[in-house]
Amino acid sequence: MSSVPTEKTEEFLRFVWSNRLYSSLSPESIRIVGHGTENFDSGAELVNVQYERDGKSFCGPAAVHHHASDWHKHLHHIDPKYDDCVLNIVFDDDAVICRTDGSIVPSLTVTCPDELVDRYNRLIEGSRSYRCGKTLRELPEVKRHALLTWLTIERLERKYNDFVQRYRRGGNNWNEAFYITLFRTLGAGSNREPYEKLAQTVTYTQICRIKESLPAVEALLLGGAGLLDTEYPDEYTYGLQQEFRHLQRRFNILPMRRNEWETTRHHPNHSPIIRIVELAALLASKDFLFSRLIECKSYEEVRKILDIQTSEYWATHYRPSQSSRYSVKGFGHMMICNMCINLVAPMIFTYGKISQNEEMKERAIDLLEQIPAENNTYIRNWQYKGIGTENAFFTQGLLQLSKEYCEKKRCTECNIGKSVMCSR
Repeated sequence: MSSVPTEKTEEFLRFVWSNRLYSSLSPESIRIVGHGTENFDSGAELVNVQYERDGKSFCGPAAVHHHASDWHKHLHHIDPKYDDCVLNIVFDDDAVICRTDGSIVPSLTVTCPDELVDRYNRLIEGSRSYRCGKTLRELPEVKRHALLTWLTIERLERKYNDFVQRYRRGGNNWNEAFYITLFRTLGAGSNREPYEKLAQTVTYTQICRIKESLPAVEALLLGGAGLLDTEYPDEYTYGLQQEFRHLQRRFNILPMRRNEWETTRHHPNHSPIIRIVELAALLASKDFLFSRLIECKSYEEVRKILDIQTSEYWATHYRPSQSSRYSVKGFGHMMICNMCINLVAPMIFTYGKISQNEEMKERAIDLLEQIPAENNTYIRNWQYKGIGTENAFFTQGLLQLSKEYCEKKRCTECNIGKSVMCSR
C-alpha cells in the first residue's frame, strides 16, 4: 500500500481521483474511461464512473474508501443503496466486498506520489494556523479578489439559507424573520441562543401592540428575559415590574431565567440588560424597520435608522435600581457595523434573491464594501500572514475561509488548498 494521509483520507482520495493526481491504478485490467462526478445525495460518493474490463464496459456509481474492508464497517453490504456500485476505489485492497445479493464489487487500488501526500499532510496539519496564507498572499491581485468574492458570496448564501428558514418558520412573515435575526445579531457569541429564545418568548406581534410606550417595551423585554427582578427596586424599576406583570398576564408569557444569560464576561455597555434596552428603544421608536432597512443604499442611511438612544433612566444605570456614572446608551459604531454585516446586508441579499431582484443583491454587496474591515482574531491572523483587508466585504470572505474551510480542514474543497495540491 502506498503512503496515505494521516487524516481525512477519503476526502483526499476523492480529490486525487477527481483531479487525476494518482501515479498508478491496480489491477491494470481495469481501464478507466470516465472518472464520473461527485454525488451530493445519499449513496456512493461518485456517479457515472465508466471503465472497461475483459472486453466489457461498466458504468455507474463508485464508492471511495481508505480500506476495502471499510465497505463492511459502513454496512454497505446490507444497504440496497450500494447495490448498483460498479467499483470500490481504495488505497488498500484488504478485503473482498459484496452487494446485498452476494455479488462481488471489484476494488481499484490507487497509488499517488509520496510528495503529494506530504504536501497534503502539511496543509491539513497547518490549516488552523493558516499555513496557506503565503499562497493566498502571493496570488495575483485579480485572482485573490475573485477568490475572496466567491467566499463572501458563499457566506451570504449561507446566511440566506438561515434567513429563509426563519422566514418559513414564521409563517412566511418577513418582519418576524427580521425580528429573530435582529435578536441573534445582538447576541453574537455566548448569548446568541438566549437572545433568540427571548425573541420567541416575546414575539414581534406582541411588541407591535405596545410599541407606542417605550417603558412598556422595556418592561416586556427585560421581564421576558428574566432580568427585571431586584430585591430593592427604585421607582422606575418598580414601575417596569408592575407593567411586566400586567403584560405577562395579557400575553401569557413564561419568562426566561436569569441564569440562562452570560453576564460576567461582558463590558457593562455590552451587557444583556443594556443591549435589551437599546433594542427596546429601536423597536419603540422606528416604524416599518424591515421595509426601511431593505431600501437603504448606503451605510449612512442604515446608521441613521439604527442610531438610537435609550430612555433617560439608563443614562445613569447599567442595572435596574443600581445607579452609575452618567453615560448615554445607544448602539455604537462597531455594533451598527456588525448589524449592517450580519443583519442588513444578508437581509437585502435574501429579499433580492427571493424576489429575483439583482439590483438588491448588488446593493447588499455594495453595502459590505462601504463598511470598514472587521477586527477580530480571525482577521488579525490573516493580517499576520500579510493579507490586507480593505473592507467588510473582504473580511467576510476571510471569515468564511477560516470557519468553513481552515477550521474544518476542508483543504481539498478550498480553492487555495486545491492550488497548493495541484501545483507541480
